[in-house]
Amino acid sequence: MSIMKIRTLSLLSTAVAALAPLSAQAQTAPAPAPASQTDSRDIVVTGTRAAQTARAEEKAAVNLVNVQAAEDIVKYPDFNAAEALGRIPGVSLAIDTGEGRFVNIRGIDGNLNGTTFGGVTLLNTQPGGTYFGGGGRAVELDTVPIGSIDRLVVRKTGMPDQEAEGLGGSVELTPRTAVGLTKPFFEGTIGGGYQNAHKNGDVFIGEAAAGTAFGPEKQFAIVLTGSFHTDKRGFDDAEPGLLDAVQPGTPGDRILDSLDLRRYSYNRRRFGFGGEFDWNPDGQNHFYIRANDAGYTESVHRSVLQYRGLGDTTTTNGSVITATGVDAHVTLRDEQETHLNFITAAGGRNDLGKVILDYQLSYTASTYHRDYDRNSTFTRPGQPGFTVAYDNTSLLYPTLTPSGFNPSDPSQFTLTGANNATERAHDREYAAVLNVTVPTTLLGGDGAFKVGGKLRFRDKIDQPNNLSYAGVPATSLSAVLGDGPFSNYYAGTYNVGYAPSISGVRAVLAPLTQFTSAANAVRNASGFFNDTENIYAAYAQYSGTFGKLNVLAGMRVENTNGTYRGTTRTTSALGVDSFSPASRKSSYTNLFPTVQLRYDLAQNIVARATYSTGIGRPGFLQLLSGATVDVGNRAVSVGNPSLKPTTVNAFDGQVEYYLPNSGIVSFGAFDKEFNNYIINGVTRDPNYPGITDGITTITTYTNVSSSHARGIEAQYSQKFSFLPAPFDGFGALGNVTYVWSKFAIRPGETSRLPGTSPLTYNLSLFYEAHKAQVRLSLSHVDGAIFGVGGAAGFDTFEDQRTQLDLTSSYQVTQHMAVYFNARNLNNSPLRYYEGLPNRTTQREFYDQSYEAGFRFKF
Repeated sequence: MSIMKIRTLSLLSTAVAALAPLSAQAQTAPAPAPASQTDSRDIVVTGTRAAQTARAEEKAAVNLVNVQAAEDIVKYPDFNAAEALGRIPGVSLAIDTGEGRFVNIRGIDGNLNGTTFGGVTLLNTQPGGTYFGGGGRAVELDTVPIGSIDRLVVRKTGMPDQEAEGLGGSVELTPRTAVGLTKPFFEGTIGGGYQNAHKNGDVFIGEAAAGTAFGPEKQFAIVLTGSFHTDKRGFDDAEPGLLDAVQPGTPGDRILDSLDLRRYSYNRRRFGFGGEFDWNPDGQNHFYIRANDAGYTESVHRSVLQYRGLGDTTTTNGSVITATGVDAHVTLRDEQETHLNFITAAGGRNDLGKVILDYQLSYTASTYHRDYDRNSTFTRPGQPGFTVAYDNTSLLYPTLTPSGFNPSDPSQFTLTGANNATERAHDREYAAVLNVTVPTTLLGGDGAFKVGGKLRFRDKIDQPNNLSYAGVPATSLSAVLGDGPFSNYYAGTYNVGYAPSISGVRAVLAPLTQFTSAANAVRNASGFFNDTENIYAAYAQYSGTFGKLNVLAGMRVENTNGTYRGTTRTTSALGVDSFSPASRKSSYTNLFPTVQLRYDLAQNIVARATYSTGIGRPGFLQLLSGATVDVGNRAVSVGNPSLKPTTVNAFDGQVEYYLPNSGIVSFGAFDKEFNNYIINGVTRDPNYPGITDGITTITTYTNVSSSHARGIEAQYSQKFSFLPAPFDGFGALGNVTYVWSKFAIRPGETSRLPGTSPLTYNLSLFYEAHKAQVRLSLSHVDGAIFGVGGAAGFDTFEDQRTQLDLTSSYQVTQHMAVYFNARNLNNSPLRYYEGLPNRTTQREFYDQSYEAGFRFKF
């Protein structure tokens, strides 16, 4: 740890000690009302941070929900909301750079699920950054630090008074709230860490929350939160490009066309700030205003040794393939981007006796800024081709023996080209909600009628700007030499030579003029869009209790009215491109009925049966009429303006047995029947206009008339308090979800849905007693289709992943605990393959990361 970091920790510790006399432990109000009676915008009390309260909410709810309280969130070594959600039954992660980013619920693509923060819809920051087709609706939950969250709620069956978005389900992130405060409190975390990959120790974690009640009879309350987390991480990636001319499953099906050996260095600075002000003039009225701003800025440095021409001329001798006429390039990427989510909301709740009103006005903005993305290429001008022998038939990634080429000789590489890209994207929404609840015994039960509506006005803009550098000087790599040589890359498998110096290449490019080439003009025009999407919703529902039976029934109606603007590219017979504005209007109305039943079989045994519906709207990039062309990666994405939204009819049944100490045993089954599921289809073109040196992958989108996802879920959690001390602190928990899914992937062929992992599970063994907490956690996600190819052998799959984590803490004093966490103890990689599991196309290793520090609570 650096001297500067030690000084920072010391100063923060002093600040915490100075604030300690402010208060005693924060006090909270009673447990929240059942979820069926609690509006998502009327945030319940600070006591929701307790695991016991969360379990009580699950039990009382009419709909099917899973709740993770802050008290349980900190028991895992998770940095952000996505990773914390990955511990919940039926939720799986899509990771990036070794960290969770998007979440799937019951295997359904995250672009088709809903996400709210304090009842306000969260939006996507980077339009082209989402996975499984780039629908542009999946929320990057790595932008939300766990320090700003009171609890996580996963709704697997929605209700009429909630958004209809959510084919698999929806996520509610509850912010820290001032409701129920009667005394001041202060709590925080200070820590540091080390990441084994690339030996980075520059990790810092700082979180704080403070709140107090004041004024006559404590009518006013305020809570403020802040978090800052920075880390520098590195990892290694091998990306073989397989020769597509050889069919998968036939001899020689692992002949390489190219091989990228990528060395990444990331520097991410994550932050989150928030606050809420509450006024409770009496027991019947409550008013609030809150704001939260969270996100991160990330710098990326990526050096790559690229082998090209590995499949042009080959001979095979046993398991060894020899390629001649091979060439090599060295590339450098120097990029910085910022993701931000800002939310502000104001509202209240008024109990007028026979009528209860609650309402909210909100504004949310998600932005993505790519400040620069400089890519420089060093080639071997005048150098002869060389020979490479490799074995790619018995290993998951190939050995490599070049002859006539020394990767550690920088003098052979010369800077021959460079380009830069910037991007400005924003996604903004204004919303208004009004709900009216009327308690009634009209139908013979203790119930309520509830009606209301919501208006959402959204606009989403993306403005890419791709540029080339003019007059790039022929600069030897020796003159801008960075770190290296990395001769022991990938545990000694490869020699990747030197990485170019970031500062050296910046100095070379700084005086050069940047211009928009013809190819850049195509990319800029094809990637631009300016969309407006407004949603008008109304609903009516009844909820009632008839002895042991709880009933919720109702209907929601949503009208979607959008205008989707982009650019149409027309190529003349002479190959000249012209661009013209394109605009398409779309309007459709959907009804979402639901019936949800909950029955108390015994005091601690609950049975549920539900029918619910939902919608997944087409992604913004999926609706583009133009094409997005990525020349460097030989990829083209073409939109489909005629896409229909995906809808679902979902059936759920579940039985739950609630145990002492917040334990549970449950088993359930579900059936989701989809209409117009959206998939991406892939074709390959060796002669796509403007793209040379390889085969171009073309992706587009289409609706599948019918498909389904059916599955079973089970969970178990119990602390073994019946054992004699000190063994009464031991416990175990586990959850498992298995999904059978099916759709028509190609004419005459069926497959499981893209992004749907058949098997996901979490297992934990823990000890919680005598001031100590220790937890060993195993999480598993089966493989899933990542991209649909032109034939079965060319479908892309994300491989299964199993990760082992350790969390521990010890309560040193009443107000301070120390903790130690370790992630990815088994060094589980991120891996993709094409067609068959032995055809690896990408494999990244992240190694272990460690974190230790202090938690304070006053």
